[in-house]
Amino acid sequence: METSLNNFRERFRELALNFLWREWSALGVAGNARTSDRWIIDPEALLLVTTTFGRYEPRLFDEVLDWLNTNGQTVNLQRLQNLAQHFGQRSVLNGLAAHLAKRTANFKWRTLLRESQPATTTELLFPDLPVLGEPDELFARHGWRRGPVKLRQLSQPPDPHQAANLLFKLRALFGLQARAEVMAYLLAFESGHPGEMAERLAYFSRTIQTTLNDMERSGHVLTRRDGREKRFWLRREDWRFLITWPAGGSDVGPEFPRWVDWAPRFAALEAVWQFLNRPGLNEATAAVQAIELRACLDKLSPTFLREHIQTPPGENGAAFVTSVLNDFCKLLQ
Repeated sequence: METSLNNFRERFRELALNFLWREWSALGVAGNARTSDRWIIDPEALLLVTTTFGRYEPRLFDEVLDWLNTNGQTVNLQRLQNLAQHFGQRSVLNGLAAHLAKRTANFKWRTLLRESQPATTTELLFPDLPVLGEPDELFARHGWRRGPVKLRQLSQPPDPHQAANLLFKLRALFGLQARAEVMAYLLAFESGHPGEMAERLAYFSRTIQTTLNDMERSGHVLTRRDGREKRFWLRREDWRFLITWPAGGSDVGPEFPRWVDWAPRFAALEAVWQFLNRPGLNEATAAVQAIELRACLDKLSPTFLREHIQTPPGENGAAFVTSVLNDFCKLLQ
């Protein structure tokens, strides 16, 4: 019995696009999606996953470009490039950067284009939308064919009084440096080890270690020994003045939003999307599909798989494929 992947593909795409609309709307993109999610949005990781899934929703893609045109200075480009080594479509990101760099306020986006070479061929940026009008020159230069870019200029800056936008509030206070991510992490977990934080925050270990050492001198970030490890911590109660959003249905009052490791999650979603789009795989037997899916999973973060994929080890064939894909769909709901 063959396992049809087409239904999963359509369901997966719909869930992914609904998720992206919710997240971007929380950041200020013009749209009707609403969210009450109590996690910290990671703008760099969100932008990278949008370079993959946003191609299947042209309106979302252009609204994100509109938001970047207005708020591009709030994006950490070094961190963006660090994450771009692991997921996202870099040539699509370069097309976005080329448009943003036309505006003086976003001139720093030119740094993303330093090593890019003009593309020799192009393909449709939006697979489901034919090119209408004169193709956009800047995207074509990076290998993507699309119609003219027309921004509506309806985007708003991230609302600092939404819990999900905590990182933007901290960037406004501490700047576009590692301090903002370090504070967001410590407010979510209360403590952390420099090596662990560097990996999860997408910075070099030396950067995080230096940042924490500097912050410790303030007297507001403290240290303690946990076995052989030195951990940095803070008293969250001392920072509750940052909470300017209502309680999320809790009797204990509003709290800091939770930290989510978005990068490995988005990298996994992207890998599964590539699996679902492999030519000829839908017509293959369930056994072949399962083998290909296992090969896909073998490339993902073991920590991510252990935390989010609940498939019993004994399952195989169609049961294995269905179980794993259902787990991935749940991540987007």
